This record gives sequence, C-alpha cells and structure tokens, in this order.
Amino acid sequence: MHGMKTRTVFPTKRDLIHAYVDSNHRVLDVGFSGQGIQKNDPNWPHALLKENTKEVYGIDLEIDRAEYPDTEHYQEGSAETFSFPGVIFDVIFAGDLIEHLPNPGQFLAACKAHMNADSKLILTTPNAFNLFNIAEKFTKDEPTVNPDHTCYFNHRTLKVLLAKCGLETSEIEYVYSLEYTHTESWKKKFLNVIYRLISQITPKFTETLVVVSKRV
Repeated sequence: MHGMKTRTVFPTKRDLIHAYVDSNHRVLDVGFSGQGIQKNDPNWPHALLKENTKEVYGIDLEIDRAEYPDTEHYQEGSAETFSFPGVIFDVIFAGDLIEHLPNPGQFLAACKAHMNADSKLILTTPNAFNLFNIAEKFTKDEPTVNPDHTCYFNHRTLKVLLAKCGLETSEIEYVYSLEYTHTESWKKKFLNVIYRLISQITPKFTETLVVVSKRV
C-alpha cells in the first residue's frame, strides 16, 4: 500500500495508545472490560484512553452497570453487531479481541459503519508466528493458546481480511510486552529475554501484532 510504514515495535500498549490518540479524539474501545488486566493497573488500555482523549465509548458482552451507568457511552452487547447511531469515531481500538470472534468480518463491518475517511481502526492480536509459538511446535503438537481463541492471524492474513471488508491497512507494527500479570513457565521467561534481543534485529517474531487501518 502506498505510504504504509511497517515494523515499529512499541514496548507496551501504553506507548501504542500515546502514539495514536490525542485529546481531541472520540474513541471507541471494543471489548474494553475483558482485557485480562486489573482495572487499577496503570497499563489498562481503557483507563489510558480515558486519560488521553476527549470522549471515550465502550462495548463489551458484560458490563458492570454500577460502574458504567452511562448507557449512551457504554453498551453491553456483541462486538459483531454493535451500533452507536449517528456516532463517528476518530479511533476505534480493539485490543486482543478479533482472535476471540466467531465472525470477525461482521465486527469489521460494524467498525466501518462508525468510521469516516480520517478515522483509524487499531487492532492488536497475538502474532501467529511469534517465537513462543514456534518454539512450542518443537515440543508439542500445537502451541499453548487461550481456549477462547477461534483463529490465528499474521499481518498478511489480517490485511486480506480488512481489504475484503473495505478497510485499507496503513501501518503494521508490534507490541513487545503483554503487560499482564500472570504466572509464566520457565520457557516463557527465557523466551522473553530472547524476544527483547531479537526485536533489536527484526520484530517479526514479537508476541503481539498491531494493524492500523482506514476506510477505503
């Protein structure tokens, strides 16, 4: 694609968000509540979006209405069929969401309906060819994967899917750190060190893929 830059590595999603949103933006965070991170964690993407943008909306399958009583800005429902009538977003952020969906094309169509020519859709998803997956294929039939995931993506397949849904890929980037607090195996701890070293040479084995797109 003309003008597409590739292969930037962000240390965290915090750095990614700071690179793409500003105080004038209206932002939709899709799957904002179920992001595998404590809400008091300073790296929680939704909190970062609220801190750095003009107006934030959110949608998730389940929402604590005591915490989010604003039904205009917060919807409980499917990412594949969401609708905020009459609202156009400057940025739609979907962090580690698309790999959970049974019908990702429907989700992208819903996003497109809320975008104009200047809007950006930012997707993050596990990189199918990250170093951990490749290493586990030597010792297991299949790599360890979240049991709720429905598919793997690399930047080529995600770019094709976006194009089929009328969205053009403008940037392909990566995030090094998952930021989540969880118990890691010794293999994963070792690979984290290797990730950091290899990312200085090439980001293609990095854990998380970032694809930014716009309307065609």
